[in-house]
Amino acid sequence: MIRYLLLAICLLCSFSSPIPVRADDPDLASRAAKILKKHCYSCHGVKFEVPGFNVLDHAVLVAQPADATPYVTAGKLDASLIWQRIAVDKDMPPQKIDDRISDQDLEVLRRWIVDGAAAAAYTNREFITEEHVLRSIRDDLQEMQPESRSHQRYLSLHAISNNPRYTDADLRLYRAAVVKLLNSVSRRSRIVNPPMVDVPAERSSEGSVFRVDLRDFGWSAADWQLALQGYPFGLSWNDNKLQAFARDIEQLVGSLSFDGIAYVRADWFVTKASRPATYHALLNIPETAGELETRLGVDTKQDFLQDRLNRAGFAGSGVSHQNRLVDRHEGSVASYYYRSYDFDKAFGRGVLYRFPLGPRFDGNPHDQFAFEHAGGEIIWDLPNGLQGYMLVDAEGKRIDKGPIEIVRDMREIAGSPEIVNAVSCIGCHRHGLLDYRDMVSGSQSLTSNDRTKVDALYTRPDRLQEILTSDRNRYLAALKLAIGPYLQIREATDRAITEFPEPISTVAKWYDQDMSLADVAAELGFENADALAPTIQYNQKLKDLGLAPLASDSTIPRRMWDTQQESPSSIFQRTAVALGVGSGMNPN
Repeated sequence: MIRYLLLAICLLCSFSSPIPVRADDPDLASRAAKILKKHCYSCHGVKFEVPGFNVLDHAVLVAQPADATPYVTAGKLDASLIWQRIAVDKDMPPQKIDDRISDQDLEVLRRWIVDGAAAAAYTNREFITEEHVLRSIRDDLQEMQPESRSHQRYLSLHAISNNPRYTDADLRLYRAAVVKLLNSVSRRSRIVNPPMVDVPAERSSEGSVFRVDLRDFGWSAADWQLALQGYPFGLSWNDNKLQAFARDIEQLVGSLSFDGIAYVRADWFVTKASRPATYHALLNIPETAGELETRLGVDTKQDFLQDRLNRAGFAGSGVSHQNRLVDRHEGSVASYYYRSYDFDKAFGRGVLYRFPLGPRFDGNPHDQFAFEHAGGEIIWDLPNGLQGYMLVDAEGKRIDKGPIEIVRDMREIAGSPEIVNAVSCIGCHRHGLLDYRDMVSGSQSLTSNDRTKVDALYTRPDRLQEILTSDRNRYLAALKLAIGPYLQIREATDRAITEFPEPISTVAKWYDQDMSLADVAAELGFENADALAPTIQYNQKLKDLGLAPLASDSTIPRRMWDTQQESPSSIFQRTAVALGVGSGMNPN
């Protein structure tokens, strides 16, 4: 029942346009995929309303679970959940929704299922070779001043561009994710759009290889090297030409600065750098809230004592079923600093309506009515206008994940209900600060002095909304500078920046998906995925590495593929050795 209801959600905001159906349609699979993308993808591929279900992931779409009706069963309409809900039961979308899937689009889906539900190839992009990537990097270094070369690092999306799973629109979202992530962990005061070195300047938003100047983001070579710990895709190529390019790059960068990796996979970097400990290291987030407040020029105790904060308390939020209180401060460095106080109990000093004047601290004159919290989330504006995030426990110590008994993410942005800093926060606060309003003030039986304090701290809804709107607009202006050049182009030029999926959390979810033969082939540099299947089937070494399911149209877990477990080399690197592509190389 849950699968039925959640699948119906994907059509709530759908729209359709007639797609003519020819008697003999060689592009039937692509046409069906476009319909699914139009009507279902925003909920099942961007938001992941059903955890793990991406409607454009063919392997997931046609999987045959033992305990539920498959989404699609090739050749069988009556055994395909999608068809049953939209064509038989006709409750997707609900009757109150005017926009419905057209009869022509339904006919495309019907024929696609009946004809075998084939996988679609979403793109005809030109295949990008390893040689192209390395030559582009080498040539870029040669063209710049020698004193700048040691500060350059490179991120590549060519494996994504080569993967037929991803549309051109998906690739644009990947580029936006890279640039937003870089600026979200930047220590500098301006938004930076790093150049793409494998395309002409007039196509600067359409390439696959980003140049990252460490100085633009306030990082040292040591910071970058720390970020690359555990990098699973480093290779020393066997091909003589690729070896020569790698040597040229090392010589140009300088042996003292070169970390042994000519480029880093951009999708891996976005996923890794949006999580602990890389996120904390690149943004230089301290270990306690007190240290962060000192750095940002915020004094929460004095603001409380002097009524110089904006406070709101409410029962439950998007991540907590318990009470939650949020304070907004202004600092001498940060324009805004929001700190939430979350609770693990709904009794005693965990009840804000009875104890609205916390937190408890030495010198709090209202200790009789001070709450006791279990932890919280901190959001502040970075110098460039984007936002920083930190999770803390009751003592204000930095933590990587929010305790699930206190807060949980029902959208599973980080792949589970756990709230993980910062990818969960980034996905939730995709447009900046969320709206909230006070529900606490005026409900307590307090002394006159304490009542006066509550009235001074808790902010009127209209005033709080003005503040939230102003802070959100600052964030959205920076967001537009960062990702607008990659998303607001071509047919999407007139779309508002708020109408696009959040790039970082979306890419992180895509990266964490189970991997199909096409995914593995693209990452290994195979132009034709079909050529890899028989190689796996008849190569015992590849079977021993766990790749056998790929030869029978099944998948392997991403974590198996890119994690260094029993060996210092990842399965990717060991596969490259078995195929004669190269040997594994870890950052120096």
